[in-house]
Amino acid sequence: MAAQEGKSKWAHGDNRLLNRSKDGLINYFGKYDVTKITAGMIREYLVQLDKNRDKPLAQSTKSKHVVIIRKVMTFAVEDGLMHTLPPMPKVKTVDTPRHTFTDEEYKQFSKTFFECARRGDVVRGVKIKSHHAKMFKFIVHSFLRPTEGELFGLKHKDVQWRKDPTHLELSVRGGKTGKRITVTMPVAAILYQHVKNPFVEEPPRDPDAYVWMPEYPNRRTAINTARRLFNHVLKEAGLVDPDKKLSPYSLRHYALQARLRGSNGKVNVHWLAKNAGTSVDQLERFYLKNMAPTQEMVENLHYRGENAVKIN
Repeated sequence: MAAQEGKSKWAHGDNRLLNRSKDGLINYFGKYDVTKITAGMIREYLVQLDKNRDKPLAQSTKSKHVVIIRKVMTFAVEDGLMHTLPPMPKVKTVDTPRHTFTDEEYKQFSKTFFECARRGDVVRGVKIKSHHAKMFKFIVHSFLRPTEGELFGLKHKDVQWRKDPTHLELSVRGGKTGKRITVTMPVAAILYQHVKNPFVEEPPRDPDAYVWMPEYPNRRTAINTARRLFNHVLKEAGLVDPDKKLSPYSLRHYALQARLRGSNGKVNVHWLAKNAGTSVDQLERFYLKNMAPTQEMVENLHYRGENAVKIN
């Protein structure tokens, strides 16, 4: 079973699953003729994944394995090696939406972050700056994922200032769903306007410089450092809860929920999803599933037209 690799076809995670030495797809299926691979063999592979571990692999991860198998076998169909794909085993998955902030928790988190910056708290040798606090606020007003391809990949050349209304237009080059243009809320424009690198003398902005934490050329280091600062502030704010594990990603979830609540439910969810680089299905399953109803939503549900018949 040979995989056709290409930058446009395979993500980094795909290659990792393909090439694992112990139970990667190539290691397991490489000895078979691709035309002889059946649904039963794929099920056996999924069972083998669990046998190699102390606890069963997450169902969502198993689903990724099946998706990649389908990708590879689709190439075999395109190359004329086989006529149809075998039926793929269905892996039952359970949605596990990430925890999000409440309005009060977010206010407390943001307030505490700036307090930590004023005090000059140091986390593993890194001094907390207002730059870091603004960076996390930027997530909430830009809907960006706190990842290497989105927030931490954003460069000054990717940012365009727009008016009527004031906002930023961001070119997201490495998003989870590919390249996209994202429109921010007005506060993000203010945060960007006041951004400066607190670690060096401020020269004219280099268009190829990173907007956030530019002192770290290695963006994985920037992400890991930011996560440690986030966890420190979370603890200082009294928001550490083993039953509600907040992460930087929780700010994106809060951003999408807050936008829907703030619009009194009038924002177009299709545009909101597209702008955030997701789908309406994902929005409903992972971002909005546990959102508490607003007063406007309750009133909308209870609305009765002038000629409505009362139901007893």
